[in-house]
Amino acid sequence: MSPRPADPVIRLLRDLKDDEWTVRQDAVDRISHLSDPGQLQELLDHLTREKWYVREAAAAGIRANRHESTGPVMMKALSCEDGVIRNAAASALGTMKYREAERVLARAASDPDCRLRKTARTSLELIRN
Repeated sequence: MSPRPADPVIRLLRDLKDDEWTVRQDAVDRISHLSDPGQLQELLDHLTREKWYVREAAAAGIRANRHESTGPVMMKALSCEDGVIRNAAASALGTMKYREAERVLARAASDPDCRLRKTARTSLELIRN
């Protein structure tokens, strides 16, 4: 077994690609508990260079993230190129009821991606109710 990298984001990315499903699931869970905005931003920056299945797995963790401290990074993620990541960020913003995101979610509600439009509208409802 190789030594684990010290950088938590690099370790997350490595674990998301592991052959063992329990390791991958643990990485998704760790993403959902990220409270450091810098680490979340670093993860998002790395994800642009990853294969679709790694981005999909990371998106599951992002959707489940409830830490308001990551709100500004989630708002920024709404403008990334990957629709899966944008959708996950919109979902997280709604679930955490992040009021500062109302304006960007309103813009996302008219995005060309129908999944993002629906998620943004749902998130706006969650925030406003």
